[in-house]
Amino acid sequence: MSTLLTQAKSSLVSVLVLTGLVLAALSGTVVAGFSLFAGPLGLDIPHGRFGGFLTLVAVQLVYLGFASRYGGERADVGPLVRYALALQLQAVAEILVFAVTAAAVGGGMIVLLGVVGDHDTQRGVIDYIFESSTWLTVLLFALMMPALSMLIGAWRLHALGNTPGAVLAAAKGTLTRRELRVGADSDDLRHTLSSMVERLTDRSMPGLGRMLYSPHPRLHVREHAGSPEYELVWSNCPMKLLVSLRPDEGAGRRVVVRSVLRGGWHQVELFATPLDALAQMKYIETQLLVPLRDQLAKVAAERQRDALHGRAVETQLRILQAQIEPHFLFNTLANVRHLYRSSVEAGEDMLDHLIAYLRSAMDDLRAEDSTVVREMDLAMHYLAIMKIRMGERLSYRFILPDELLEHPFPPAMLISLVENAIKHGIAGSEQGEIVLSASSADGRLRLRVFDNGAGLSSVGGTGVGLSNIRQRLEAMFGSAAWLEVGAEPGAGFTATIVIPLQERKD
Repeated sequence: MSTLLTQAKSSLVSVLVLTGLVLAALSGTVVAGFSLFAGPLGLDIPHGRFGGFLTLVAVQLVYLGFASRYGGERADVGPLVRYALALQLQAVAEILVFAVTAAAVGGGMIVLLGVVGDHDTQRGVIDYIFESSTWLTVLLFALMMPALSMLIGAWRLHALGNTPGAVLAAAKGTLTRRELRVGADSDDLRHTLSSMVERLTDRSMPGLGRMLYSPHPRLHVREHAGSPEYELVWSNCPMKLLVSLRPDEGAGRRVVVRSVLRGGWHQVELFATPLDALAQMKYIETQLLVPLRDQLAKVAAERQRDALHGRAVETQLRILQAQIEPHFLFNTLANVRHLYRSSVEAGEDMLDHLIAYLRSAMDDLRAEDSTVVREMDLAMHYLAIMKIRMGERLSYRFILPDELLEHPFPPAMLISLVENAIKHGIAGSEQGEIVLSASSADGRLRLRVFDNGAGLSSVGGTGVGLSNIRQRLEAMFGSAAWLEVGAEPGAGFTATIVIPLQERKD
């Protein structure tokens, strides 16, 4: 509430001061005009010229005092006074343009009347122009130019004053420029900036909101110093916006927005029109710079999240693979010990297969990726070991198309299914059979392990092997890969790993 009252009080003071300045300027101009030209007008005013000059100086000081009140410190007074004089000079230029335009229109009317043959009306217009009263009006208008220029300047200062800090920013030259420092990837920045600038031309977007100007700009793009520069032009507006990319300290970039004068007849303006520049800066701040900063921050956060997720997934995969290693090795060593107790010759044969198995397994269990043929080879050595142990109670075969041999496949998954088939499927069977097959369809690779045993305990997937396979597939492929398990009609059990069919390895 106190802030609202303070703002209302400040606005009221500005209005009162502006009203006083209007009255002082107009009355001072009349007094100064009659005093300076008392002789030609037939008036006897003592010290008229000196009094008129002092009046003009007094009105000018009031105007400069009105401008200086927008400064917060003494150091701000100098820039504010210079800017007030610049606004006054700008107003004089605009008044002169108006006067020249009016004179050109009048001259055009006289010529037109002569062309159409209405010489009486033409003569009447010329006589009116050269009457003494008309020249006196022109003289008074010329005398009022200082007052009019001050009034225009004071009105612009008051309008700028409604936005905190705008007057001082205009005085110091920072009103017409905005910068946004970003540390985003260069390609991300260019792509995001380009799409957002193009969006400003969409008629469904909010417009500039200035009277007489088109609400949405036309866009022109050109290269400047190896980077794109976007030019936004509003119809009838003397100002245009230039949006460009500039290098910043280190690897950063700056988005620089400048409000500059347009070409053509708009060059009669001496410098950037402050109210138009303020409106453009507010527009570009809310419609481009703030959304651009938020979007780039969102992209950076998503990339950081993805990077952290990737590292977390990699760590999880390592942990899961490490859990499988002792599971494989302890069971295999137990098989070797058991076989040596029954047959040394068979034990040596098993040891040869164990060496081949371990040679493949050590690389496989620590690898980040593998192939179908490597996983099948590892499974073959394992089954050969189990065949020696189980004898005629185990048979196995492979169905593997040549075109799928070198396709990528996650390591240490297939062997876990094979071990699960031995342990839970055919361990108690008299004629156990395991079939390993590979196939592809609909862009997916399927590796299937079938056993003809009961396998009921593995349907729920409660073992270490099946649980880890499910977790690893989800971590690596998300919903694009899965583990299918189920009992076959009559007897038997099938486990199938389904993954996306990736590019074949050379």
